[in-house]
Amino acid sequence: YNGLRLGDADFEGYVSNGDVNKNNLIDAYDISTVATRIDGGVKNVDSVKVAGKLIIAPKQKTYAKDDIIEVVVSGKDLKDVNALSFAMPYNESNYKYVGIETLNTLKMENLTNDRLHSNREKVLYPTFINLGNQETLEGTKDLFIIKFKAIKKGTFDLKALEGLLVDKSLRAIKF
Repeated sequence: YNGLRLGDADFEGYVSNGDVNKNNLIDAYDISTVATRIDGGVKNVDSVKVAGKLIIAPKQKTYAKDDIIEVVVSGKDLKDVNALSFAMPYNESNYKYVGIETLNTLKMENLTNDRLHSNREKVLYPTFINLGNQETLEGTKDLFIIKFKAIKKGTFDLKALEGLLVDKSLRAIKF
């Protein structure tokens, strides 16, 4: 249900009960409440609090029809990042989602979802989560590359919205 939000046909009722942080979106925080309890659960949680931010930047700003647009997602000054997610709305007449190439996400599970909402809005939800007790993301590094195919010539204009970084203690910060 990653990326399901208020207004979507399936959200009301049982899915909305999974919206633990009550932001009307199933995101990294909600999924982490379960993921930190499976595979033996999180152990040895220290006092380090989640910190840092994600930087989302295309390798090139302009592109031609049929080009593959690579969008690099980098972490800056990350501390104790056990899960991350953000929304990236896009227009299907301009872009087609192709996939994600992981670079430095350690053992995180890629739960990315390319969702068409009930209101016909197309949104990509890049989401990476540790299951159980895994190493967290630390420092500054490129994490993954999102790939889109250009439907027509243009200039890259996509933005990351509703971004969250979550630690093992379920403390979250927005970026």
